[in-house]
Amino acid sequence: MKHSLDGNLWWPQIDGLTEGEEYAFQYLVDGSIRIADPYSPIVLDPFNDPFIPEVTYPNVPVYPASKTEGITSVLQPGAPEYDWQVDDFTAPAREDLVIYELLLRDFIDRHDYETLLDTLDYLSNLGVNAIELMPVNEFEGNISWGYNPSFHMALDKYYGTINQFKAFIDECHNRGIAVILDVVYNHAFSQSPLAQLYWDQAAFKPTPDNPWLNPDARHPFNVGYDFNHETAATRYFVDRVMEYWIEEFRVDGFRYDLSKGFTQTFNTDAGAWSQYDASRIAIIQHYADVVWAVNPDFYVILEHFAANNEEIELTTYGNGMMSWAGAGLHNQYLEAAMGYPSNLSGAFYSDRGWPTPALIAYMESHDEERMMYKNEQFGNSAGDYDVRNTLTGLQRCELASAFFYTVPGPKMLWQFGEVGYNFSINYCPGGGISDACRVDPKPIRWDYFESPNRQRLYNVTKALIELKTDYPVFRTTDYSRNLNTTAKRIHLNSDEMDVAVLGNFAVEPQAIPEPFQQTGWWYEYFTGDSIFVEDINQALDFVPGEYRLYTTVRLDEPPGGFISSTREVLTDAFQLEVFPNPSTEQVTIGFELEAASEVQLQLIDMNGRVLSTLTEERVPAGPYQVGATINLPPGLYIVQLRANNQLQTQRLIIQ
Repeated sequence: MKHSLDGNLWWPQIDGLTEGEEYAFQYLVDGSIRIADPYSPIVLDPFNDPFIPEVTYPNVPVYPASKTEGITSVLQPGAPEYDWQVDDFTAPAREDLVIYELLLRDFIDRHDYETLLDTLDYLSNLGVNAIELMPVNEFEGNISWGYNPSFHMALDKYYGTINQFKAFIDECHNRGIAVILDVVYNHAFSQSPLAQLYWDQAAFKPTPDNPWLNPDARHPFNVGYDFNHETAATRYFVDRVMEYWIEEFRVDGFRYDLSKGFTQTFNTDAGAWSQYDASRIAIIQHYADVVWAVNPDFYVILEHFAANNEEIELTTYGNGMMSWAGAGLHNQYLEAAMGYPSNLSGAFYSDRGWPTPALIAYMESHDEERMMYKNEQFGNSAGDYDVRNTLTGLQRCELASAFFYTVPGPKMLWQFGEVGYNFSINYCPGGGISDACRVDPKPIRWDYFESPNRQRLYNVTKALIELKTDYPVFRTTDYSRNLNTTAKRIHLNSDEMDVAVLGNFAVEPQAIPEPFQQTGWWYEYFTGDSIFVEDINQALDFVPGEYRLYTTVRLDEPPGGFISSTREVLTDAFQLEVFPNPSTEQVTIGFELEAASEVQLQLIDMNGRVLSTLTEERVPAGPYQVGATINLPPGLYIVQLRANNQLQTQRLIIQ
């Protein structure tokens, strides 16, 4: 290799390469160390590549098995450029973010970008405006969460090709969806060339003269080998890697895994490690400045969980960083959903004294237990009301969601949370629950969306996201809340309209005190009901698990139609039919009951008002028909059947 005069750079010149052809190469250092380039965009791994399906990564270059061993880089002179279709994407405002966090491996069977692109209809219909991918850079093995990085600048082939990834990002931007990458700059694993260049094989750790990695971690909770972020070599490496992902792939943000570890201040105690650290702040501010120099609107998201004054200093620096809320708030939401004492006030950024809405709250994340699993396993009960019942547990997820998405500030949900995913984070592939199985593959349950009650949770989530992103009142700084009892309340105020979110998190009936901010008409969003308030101190009665969202302006019907917010659940088991449909006057309504039940059959309008009760009686098991004369103006109406705490509806067109 040639050597620069300042001693910092080495380079070779290779002539006679064929344009478009892929070449494998390594560096041979000191006659014994064979490494790939740490800045490789693609590498070949002879141990794991054979297990990558052809459909995921077509035509993987042939590994030069007869010539070398270990991981190699791939060089492709004149590689075809991707033709970007979207050149002017404007990412959503930070305070409006609704982030969908997902692990490709556990989200779609083919675990590739091409299939994920085909799934965007589902995600964009849900209303999320950002997708956060768990690490996609090259990690050790194939089956991983990705937090064991070996090549920070290489795309892991287990998820697809470079151009497939670019096509996915391009289509996300076309739909107004930002793409955020979970990045791991706290550490590297032993396959990394940065480790192998200065490596103590006997101790199996970096040598003291390694310019990037500490021989021993400087903080608790470290995995792999800890980066020394105070060296010029590490700063240069991380800066260049970050710039590559932004410039080459046009990603819109990074979530910095274990950002609290970006320090050389030595600690073995987790409490001391979390205290204010000026050197760590300076390091993170440097990295933020680097990405903002490329894209001033780039999202900088920290997994930090440090002293509050440190988080305030970081989130108010420069163009504004954001920070994860932490497991404490997650636990409060799960306790609330299960029917136990909780306090959800920590979802409000102002509760932490933060001056900006930089707190990313979540009820679930890749690191946390699933709400529906906890509901089914540990839910509270009273009488015949039992949160452990699947249908009741799903409705408790709706209740928690009503008090989550309506809180001002950015939000995040974990994959399949919108349909009540109920497999534990510690679920084992062969069944059973164990901490040892935490990062193992989990069942992929797209069939959940076929369940009417899980689809109802999806529709409630969609409706709440739509409210959050469409109406300025959900960005207001004028709010009050009472969230430390089981009778919870959020009041949001703005010039456009006021909002009252009310819910009974207990497992027994109770009244919600002081439900409204002002007198006058209030409109319930999910049912279409309305109420005229004469006394704001008059409490409202709620059954267990019931929630209501009132506004001072009547809004359009929620996506999926009006629903009851009580513990009645949607079903298709009654086989409800209305015929003829469309009709002019006479209709017959048929349904079937598995067991004798009290039945209420009503006709309601599209605003949720009951126009008539067609029958209200005890009906025997089996098929049943009701004839009715409908004397109404032409339009669209709803036939609604209630029986055994379940609800089914059918639309009726009157001509």
